[in-house]
This record gives sequence, C-alpha cells and structure tokens, in this order.
Amino acid sequence: MGKQRLLFRDWWLKLKTGIEKNEGLILILLLVAVLRIPGLFEPNRYADEDIYLTLGQGLRKGLVFYRDIHDNKPPLLYLVAAMAGSVMWFRLILMAWNLVNVVLVWKLAEKLIKSRWLMVLVTGVFGVFTSIPLTEGNIANGEVFMIMPVTAGVLLMWVESNKRVIVWKKWIMAGVLFSLGFLFKVPVLFDLFGVLFWLSVYQVSDWRGWFKWIVDRRLWLVLIGFLVPVLLSIVYYVAEGAGERYLRSALGQNIGYLSSWEGGSGAFYENGLFQRGVVLLVWLIAIWCLRKRLGREFGLASLWLVGGLFGANLAGRPYPHYLIEIVAPASLLIGLVIDRFKLIKAGVAFVLALTVGVAIWRYEYWYYKSVDYYVNFVMYVTGQKTREDFYDFFGNGVVRNMRVAEYIRQRTDQDAKIFVWGTEPAIYVLSDRLPVGRYTVNYHIRDFDGMSETMAALTKEGPKYIVTIEGELVDRELDAYLSAYYLQVMEDGGAVVWRRWEASD
Repeated sequence: MGKQRLLFRDWWLKLKTGIEKNEGLILILLLVAVLRIPGLFEPNRYADEDIYLTLGQGLRKGLVFYRDIHDNKPPLLYLVAAMAGSVMWFRLILMAWNLVNVVLVWKLAEKLIKSRWLMVLVTGVFGVFTSIPLTEGNIANGEVFMIMPVTAGVLLMWVESNKRVIVWKKWIMAGVLFSLGFLFKVPVLFDLFGVLFWLSVYQVSDWRGWFKWIVDRRLWLVLIGFLVPVLLSIVYYVAEGAGERYLRSALGQNIGYLSSWEGGSGAFYENGLFQRGVVLLVWLIAIWCLRKRLGREFGLASLWLVGGLFGANLAGRPYPHYLIEIVAPASLLIGLVIDRFKLIKAGVAFVLALTVGVAIWRYEYWYYKSVDYYVNFVMYVTGQKTREDFYDFFGNGVVRNMRVAEYIRQRTDQDAKIFVWGTEPAIYVLSDRLPVGRYTVNYHIRDFDGMSETMAALTKEGPKYIVTIEGELVDRELDAYLSAYYLQVMEDGGAVVWRRWEASD
C-alpha cells in the first residue's frame, strides 16, 4: 500500500511539474478548442468540404478515386473525409489535427527561441490564425491538414541537424512527413524546397561547400523519404486502373487549373507564375547573402516562409485558406525578431511582411468576418436564434439543400445515383447518394472539359432525379436532355428537381 502511494505521489508530482512547465501551451490548446467548437454545429455549407465528403462517400461505396469519381487533389484529404462521413466528424478530426500542430509549433519555438513568453506568443498566433474564419481555418481544407506533417518534418530536421551523427532513419522520416503533407496538397513541395535550401545552400561557408552539399547524405535521405510514399501512391492507383487519371488529375491537371484564374496569354514576363518565381529567386539570393548575419534559426524560418509563400500564391487565387501555409513560419519569425533583437533581422522580417502584404493586395484575397461568426453561434446556443436562423447565417441555400436532399433520399434507393448541375455537392452528402459520372460540381466539368463524358454517363444511367441550380451557366445539351426525358417535380429556393418520365406520366 505504501509503495502504491509513493508511485501515485511521484506520478502526481510529474503531472504537476508538466502542467506548470507547459501552462502556456495548455491555455492555448484550450483557446483553440473553444474557437473550433462552433464548427462542430455547422451545417453542410462549404462546397469544398462537401466535395471531399462526396469522394469519401464514394470510397465507402466501393469507388476508386480519379477512376470513378474526380477531384484534383492528392488522396489523403479524401481518405480523412471517408473516415469522417459528416461535417461534424470532419471538423472534429480537424480540431484534433490542429491541436497536435499547435503542440509541434510550441516544441519548435522551444528549440529556436529562448524567451518563454515569446513561445506563448508564437504558438498563440499560430493557434488563433489557423482556427478562425478570417483565414478559413475553421474549414476542413487541405491546408490545415497538410501543414501539420510539415511542421513535424521541420522540427525533426532541426533537431537532427544539430547532431554530428547522421541517423538515416530519422532523415528519411523527415522526408516521409513532408510527403504526407504533399499527399494532402501539392504546394507542400515548396515548403520542402525552402527547408532543403536552408539545409544545404544556405549553410555553405565557402566555395568548397558548393560541392559538399550536393553529396550531403541528409539531403538525399530526405528526398528518398519524400519520394517513396508518392511513388507508392502512384503504384496503387496504377494497380487500380486509375494511374493515368491520378497523375493527370492530382498533378498534371493542376497546372492548367492553377493558371486558369488569371487567364491571359501575354509575354512570358507578364505571366503571374513567372513573376512569383522571380520574387522567390530574389528572396533566396537575398537571404543567402545575409546568412552569416541572420543565423541558422532565422534562416530556417525565413526560407520556410519564402517557400511557403510561393506555394500559397501558386494559383494566384484569392482564397484565404491558402495563406494558412505560411502561418507557422511567420509566427516563428515574429518571435525570432523580438528574441535577441537585431536590426538586420527586423529589416528582413519587415520586408518579408511587406511581400506578404503586397501578395494579399495583388491577388485581392477574400476575408471572412470572425466576430459575426461567433456572435451567430452564441445567439444560437443561448436560444436567441432558431436552428434554421443559425443555418441561414451561412447562406440561403443551406436549408434549401437539406430539403432537396431529404426529398430525394425518401424517393430513391440507397444505391441510386443522382446528378446535380451546380456547385451544391452538399445534396450528394445529405441525401447519401453518389453522382452520375465522375464529377461532383459543374465547374470541374467545365474546367476539365468533362461535358461529353458527363452526358455519356447521364445517357447510359438515366438517373431518376436531376437537380439544377438557378443562376448556373446552362448547358444546351443538358437542357435538351432534360426537356426530352424529365419532368419538373419540385422547386425550392432556386433549386429545381427533375424526375425522369415514367409510363404513368
């Protein structure tokens, strides 16, 4: 009995010491959890989330990504969506994932920064700006998922870079972590580029070093670790008969998709991707030239930020969740500038901040009001708003989609397929019905030249119900198909439900 008491006392003392040592981290974790709680009560209201959930639903029903159902991202996000099955569980997984990332940022700040309060500041800034609606951090997008393994990879590389002995398994694991991030979303490749530049070229001390980094085992081990999971994913989809579509959709098609926003076909120097590449190159050269005055810690954070900024602006699109990619290195830079303050570091950080600001202005990034979002939730949980009023905050189509989905679900078998012409994949998720053809939204059909394939699938399968959304660009072939074979049976808030003609009609 006395021995058990001693064990309990030792356990309690260790727990108490751990809490006291990490009380700042614990408070930040609680804050992040509170900021994310409203997301657990939200309806299906964000198209990208519902695309992922539709693909996840397809996997659960035996479909193969890219071959049988399409989106233009790597597969891990859809696998998470398949495990989730609903918005609430998707957001809950996102919360847990982000909380792990907060801990990793804290651990990384602990390695790079001496001041305790600056560790709290850095981790707090990261936790808040990856969780609130301002940056769409509350949404289960690829960026919030992809940055966690990246942070883990950076932390592991920093720890191992300070050791004389090269433990090959750990350097390979660092590459694997970056690869996992890449298999959530492609821009992680540029985070990896920035960090590898720091590991190799940035730390060249003289001309002889230019040859040393090329044969640096650490560099090649990271690259091997990165490539193996990617190659295995390719092998898997080749075996499933989807290899070509996987490469084209998740990798190749992204080139056209990313450039489609800006449009235009002027001289090469007018191309936005080329201009962003020049900015990246200038920053790499500038940071390298100042490397002896900036130091290893600042060099790591700044090069990670520069690579991540290029990745975030790869598409030149204004979606605020893209900026989540740079929150971790930007937060660390804030702490590094204040900690052991030097004018040169402050100057570089200031110009980097200006570069980020110019990118936000140049691409006219959208933003979402965070205060209104939380006020809406508080009014709902305190009874000042009904559930329908709470849902209406997210758009008039939210409740309408629920009614349309319920209408279809009651009138079709579970294995039946439907077709929605519009950007409302929530109808597939809420009705638990898969789409006819590979595409879940009509802008994918247009962007990836899939109309002929879609019409062939509709003609072959003849789904009982088709839904069209008013305001969407009308396709003449689809319009003629509806007129010939379908009867309008319901209209709700701009959504028109069509039922296939039957003999009794």
